[in-house]
Amino acid sequence: MKNIIATTLLILSLNALAGTLPTTKADFCTRFQDSSVLSTYSSETSNLMAFKNQGGLFNGGVCWWHSRFQRNILYLSIFRPDLKKPTASEVRALIKEIRAGESVVTIPGFANFSDFSTAYTKEILAELESWQLYDGVILGSWIDGLKGDTKVASEELQKMMATTFKYIEVSKKIAYQKLQIKGITSHAWLMIGMKPGPNGFEIGLIDSNNPRMSENYSYKIGDESFFEKGYGNFVPYLEFTREEERLTSVGKSFCGVKGVNDSNPSEWAKGYEQDLAEAKSHLK
Repeated sequence: MKNIIATTLLILSLNALAGTLPTTKADFCTRFQDSSVLSTYSSETSNLMAFKNQGGLFNGGVCWWHSRFQRNILYLSIFRPDLKKPTASEVRALIKEIRAGESVVTIPGFANFSDFSTAYTKEILAELESWQLYDGVILGSWIDGLKGDTKVASEELQKMMATTFKYIEVSKKIAYQKLQIKGITSHAWLMIGMKPGPNGFEIGLIDSNNPRMSENYSYKIGDESFFEKGYGNFVPYLEFTREEERLTSVGKSFCGVKGVNDSNPSEWAKGYEQDLAEAKSHLK
């Protein structure tokens, strides 16, 4: 059962390692010398979105895009409080650049993302709603076929959790997951840490409905779904993995790091379409 009591071993360990987002290129590039650096950012409140999931089509929220915008910040931002704050037009351009996730973004005049997203909640929310329309209406990612299974075979869910563990703890990535909830509802969160135990995993996460702190969920082997009182039964799907590859590749390029699995900018648009198609397939 998910809870917000940060006394579990996983959350305590994450909080103990919490660090602020970089303010210099040198700070930014340490993540490629120490692969644990990235995960520490998600446990520091000042690095997190100041407002929760809201707005969107039919006032149904923008959780998918809230979570992805947050991940973009964790992967590709440098804060420069020593510089002059941006003008209104510069703010809009910065927010669009963060959404695009195709470059490292320097945010002037602010020490952290919490302060930035507090100052520009209206502007960020407008961009998230625009992003939602683009994905949902223009590219047809999620408008059709929103009903999906809220339970799967326990063996399938166990396999999904093993895959996610490798993604987070071995490959040192932040996992975006879409949650298929009963009816025509879907939600999203970021998985930031997993600790194996004899009966399953303790999972650290950031939920866009409560984005100001890391939370904990206990998965037990044999479960056919996750369950939380406010959501009911649901299945978490690991998605937008190509988007994560792009974010990592952009960071490596910025730091002059070469890798055999780096994504090619000429393939980014195709990868985005593949991510959207995959997200849609999980809803049927």
